Amino acid sequence: MLPVNRQVMHLKNSCNGQVVQIRQLTKDRTYPVLTARRLSAPYEHTVMFTLSTEGDILLRIYLPRRYANDIDNDETGSINQGRINYKLMYLGMAGQAYLQKLIL
Repeated sequence: MLPVNRQVMHLKNSCNGQVVQIRQLTKDRTYPVLTARRLSAPYEHTVMFTLSTEGDILLRIYLPRRYANDIDNDETGSINQGRINYKLMYLGMAGQAYLQKLIL
C-alpha cells in the first residue's frame, strides 16, 4: 500500500499526464520530477519521468536512451519515495541532439 501522499500522486498520474517530447518543454525552465519508471521496449530500455508544471498539470516524458543506463531501479525507487528530488531542465538543441540536465 502506498503512503497517503503517494496514493494521491498515483491517482493524479493515472488521471492526468500528457506525454510530451523534450523539445516541447520550455527552454531553461526547471520541472520537478515527481515519479520515475524504467520501461522495456522491444529493442531498448528507457526511463519515463512524470514532471510537475504550473497549475498542477503533469507531463510525462521519455528520456533519451543514453539515460537508461544511468538511472537504475534503485534510483527510480528513491525518486518515487521522495528520497531523491530531481528537477529536469531543457537546455535546447546541439545539432540534432536535445540537451537537458538533471538537477539534484
